[in-house]
Amino acid sequence: MIDVSGVWEEGCLYNLLKNVGIDPKGLGFVKNRTRVLYRGRVIDLPMDVNEIADVLSREFSENREKIKSFFEYAKRAYEEVCKDCKVFGVPLPPYLIAKFFGGKKLMDYPKEHPNLYAWLDRSFKDVLDEYFESEELKDFLSLYSAYTGTKPEKTSSLMALTVWIGYTIYGGYFIECGKLVKALRDVIVRNGGEVLTNCEVKRIVVENGCVKGVIAKTPRGEEFLQASVVISNVNAKTTFLELVGEKNLSKVFVEYIKGLKMSPSAFVVYLGVNKDLKDYPTILKDVDNGFELAIISNADKSLAPEGKSALLILTFADYDDFPSRESEEYRRIKDEWSGRLLEKAERVIPNLRDHIEVLDSATPKTMERYCSMPRGAIYSIDQSMDVERPYFKTPIRGLYLVGASTFPGAGIEGVAISGVVCAYDILKG
Repeated sequence: MIDVSGVWEEGCLYNLLKNVGIDPKGLGFVKNRTRVLYRGRVIDLPMDVNEIADVLSREFSENREKIKSFFEYAKRAYEEVCKDCKVFGVPLPPYLIAKFFGGKKLMDYPKEHPNLYAWLDRSFKDVLDEYFESEELKDFLSLYSAYTGTKPEKTSSLMALTVWIGYTIYGGYFIECGKLVKALRDVIVRNGGEVLTNCEVKRIVVENGCVKGVIAKTPRGEEFLQASVVISNVNAKTTFLELVGEKNLSKVFVEYIKGLKMSPSAFVVYLGVNKDLKDYPTILKDVDNGFELAIISNADKSLAPEGKSALLILTFADYDDFPSRESEEYRRIKDEWSGRLLEKAERVIPNLRDHIEVLDSATPKTMERYCSMPRGAIYSIDQSMDVERPYFKTPIRGLYLVGASTFPGAGIEGVAISGVVCAYDILKG
């Protein structure tokens, strides 16, 4: 997991792990060094939370006072989000606070969240326009749009605060995936659960509008696993249209699910090179040329032999730009995309292609195949604020939806929050 938010000591993901009995400090979190290439500027984002306003004030000196005021305000609002993590376990929007904790708590929301409340029901563009006239600065402050797949005018200010501002102020972290998965598995097993791997759910069984369990292909063969509650982390379209089936849903709901737009997809080049890139930061965001480069061996040295490096290069891509995976045309286009992306990367790391020992790449079709995600969408459902995301409680009694399709959206932190929201509802009966 390359660039994860909410992992600092008051962050939402950090608190979630503590709440289930996992010590986050034992999981090898490494704060990423991040460099941004923007309109000819090379801007190294600071590792210290208190320095971001100073760095940007030097780069955009004519906006010094407004930058300071903006980040003070944003930091207070973000801290109010994180304060909720201690109370509720996760940040909740007002409608879920009312559902879980009653009207009194909702009435107290503006008083307890004065800075955050001012961000609600606005787009990130609205907030930026309130503070700045410089289009260049507003564009720079929107650099984490790659992590939401939405433009500022289509991004809710709450999402911008928790994603864009959260990353800018507190940074992203590299997480050793194996350690996190093992820690989560151990919690489940300790509490009497069982973790089945290398299994495929073929169908969610529904009778008379109620979930009855799932039919899954397991190492023991195809089994019916009975359950009165089923939680689907699969994207909404696959969950309802394939696993539940249209016959178990109303026509209105089926049309709503079919009409949901998917988020953008991506093209990724994976490299192993016989060159030590330790002098570069882990994350390089080339805004001017539209790609991001992550040198993952700088965060975890075990990912490459001594003196060598492992990295990936990512850019947005359209699903329809790639034909069938079985065609020769597909392979040709895939090679062309790899070549163009490597050419761009060499503007950041000169002569990179001369050192390649291992090269692989993934298209939107690859992501569709291996992630079971329609159109290879990297953030599931479009995260624009005018899109009505599926609710975590579904029309099928006992069936819940978690993950990037529902509140609050995509990303490791986001999908973890969706799981806690779901757990609250189940435990409250």
